[in-house]
Amino acid sequence: MREHFVSPEVRELWKRYPARISTGSLSRCCRQPMVLVQAMEGGFVTQNCSACGTQDRVSEDEFLRLSLWVACPECRKPMVKEIVRKNYAFSCEACEGYIKLASLLPRWEDL
Repeated sequence: MREHFVSPEVRELWKRYPARISTGSLSRCCRQPMVLVQAMEGGFVTQNCSACGTQDRVSEDEFLRLSLWVACPECRKPMVKEIVRKNYAFSCEACEGYIKLASLLPRWEDL
């Protein structure tokens, strides 16, 4: 399975887009929605408090429960949530490619 090539310009646009993906949980610190962010290079994802930025890990179960529909950039078919090379990702069975969840998320410092 190969990572879909997405140009750096498109990937940067995804990261700057103002949409935020909530895990459906409230933070323990501020009781505000937790949102997914790229915590570090390489694809590590955390859920951070939308008010103060305090981070918490995202369990595999939380990832699999996300109500998020991602279309394959090549064939446009819905992609499947799975773990690819130790990263949460969306894979396309038809194209045999994947996109890391972190590629679609804002960086933690941009929250």
